[in-house]
Amino acid sequence: MTAWGEREFLFLLLLNVIAVALYLLWCFFLKLVLRRNTKSLWVKALVMLLCPVVGIGFYLLGYLIYRLMFFVSVDLDDVVFSKDRVDPAMPAEEERESNMVPMEEALAVTDKENLRNVMLNVVKGNDKSSLAAVSLALKSSDSEVSHYAAAALQSVLNDFHSTVKREYERAGAVKDGETEEERAARLDAAARLIDYMAEFMDQRLLPERERARYARLMDELCGLLLREDAERLTAGRFEAVCMELLRTGAYDRCRERCLQAYERHPNALEPYACQLKLYYSTGEREQFFRILEELRVSDIPIDSGTLETFRVFL
Repeated sequence: MTAWGEREFLFLLLLNVIAVALYLLWCFFLKLVLRRNTKSLWVKALVMLLCPVVGIGFYLLGYLIYRLMFFVSVDLDDVVFSKDRVDPAMPAEEERESNMVPMEEALAVTDKENLRNVMLNVVKGNDKSSLAAVSLALKSSDSEVSHYAAAALQSVLNDFHSTVKREYERAGAVKDGETEEERAARLDAAARLIDYMAEFMDQRLLPERERARYARLMDELCGLLLREDAERLTAGRFEAVCMELLRTGAYDRCRERCLQAYERHPNALEPYACQLKLYYSTGEREQFFRILEELRVSDIPIDSGTLETFRVFL
């Protein structure tokens, strides 16, 4: 390379470095003044520095094509992104709907074709109350039936995990200078999440370890409401948390929540029922009969399940 050629090359490199420096200054301006995200701009600057002239020409050409091809802004007012399902009004399918049987009985059917039709009807029905029965089909000898059941349950479990994660983060996101409306919305999310988790976990679809993790999460939400707004902790929500802790063997935490429920709702049946189940599970005979007698002489209306407890032990 001649001296003249070397000077031209070095001059070209210098111009490239100056262009990259100006581009970086523009990045700092966007970040400090306009609060723009500049992560991609740093990558572009690195490419332009490592590929002199070619890098700059590449991005300039891309920007020119973008301005020429996408110069009209898109109106998204009429675009609907909602994933909510719409149930159309359709005539009843009498032949299919008259062939409904309990899932436990359907699993005993030896005709594989009929069993598969029953499973497809259940899956298409989108009935979450039948999920516990659908889980029985996982052990079916027919691989296609077990596949239908696994697909239906996996979809529901994914929805449960994502919903809990989203609502839990929302309930625990305390902002600086939080307004009363934001605080109320956050605590409402925590209360609703306890109800949602209790309803779902009552179907016993989760493995033991995962269920214990979600029971601890419900306990955290209970503690959050107890600290910030105990009025949202109804007797029913206390019972839901206590029962999940009891089922997962967290007896100490369950005992603490039972006593808190008993203190806050002395005239409700749920705190007594929770303590009875706890003391029966832990074998605390004296405490069990003390609560049973206290409930018997009280004016609290008793449901059929608790009446059965009276008949067995009294």
